[in-house]
Amino acid sequence: MYFSSHLSCGLLLGALTKSSVGAFGLGLVSHAALDMVPHHDYRSVGGAAIDLVTGLTILSTIRTLFADISGPLFWGAVGATIPDLEVALRHVLPRYNFKALFPSHSGALPHPQRKFPRGVFVQVVLTTVCLFLTCYFGVVC
Repeated sequence: MYFSSHLSCGLLLGALTKSSVGAFGLGLVSHAALDMVPHHDYRSVGGAAIDLVTGLTILSTIRTLFADISGPLFWGAVGATIPDLEVALRHVLPRYNFKALFPSHSGALPHPQRKFPRGVFVQVVLTTVCLFLTCYFGVVC
């Protein structure tokens, strides 16, 4: 699952819970749940870099728009995205044999893949819905 997809779900959890601790914990759970949805993963460093910049721009924009719940938004996003740090380290430092710890990365949970464009379409829809709901709950609640 792409960084932006995980991040948008974490933002939504922050907007719903209004709790930094709750959003972080639920963000970790959401990462595993989203990894079990059939999706497309990066095939290049360039794609990962573009997604990372896009995700960080989204994070900055949403936190600015909803400054009163900025903490929970941030911690929800961190909880939802931090498990992929172990994946990034394995690619950045290939000489070191990092053993995956997170359940959806270690094989303890399924991590089904879909080819382009279907696997990307799933994530575009997910990200759009999560960002829309984040804005809705950030304003209403």
